[in-house]
Amino acid sequence: MYVIYHQDHWHTWIPLAEFGYNNAEHSSTKQSPFLTIYGRNASFNLIHLSEDTTSGKLSSKLQSAKQVVKEGLDSAIRQFKKYAYRNSTIPPYFQPGDKICVNL
Repeated sequence: MYVIYHQDHWHTWIPLAEFGYNNAEHSSTKQSPFLTIYGRNASFNLIHLSEDTTSGKLSSKLQSAKQVVKEGLDSAIRQFKKYAYRNSTIPPYFQPGDKICVNL
């Protein structure tokens, strides 16, 4: 993280911070948001596009990116459930007529 005492040039750093965030791998999807949306990682030199930008190859890349995102999100959900329910217990089942103790 970059912090400067005189915070008068922050507007010049926002595009770079946004680019870095969108090009970084995220823990839940296991890929960058840019890869998820466009089917390829962002290039620092935006003038030169890769040669394999034909629609068929792009469609294939997007389908595989979608699958990777789905698997990453499923993994994140499983991990969340594991930690969320680690101390939970099965609630008791009462039938009509059962005696219970209530603390007030």
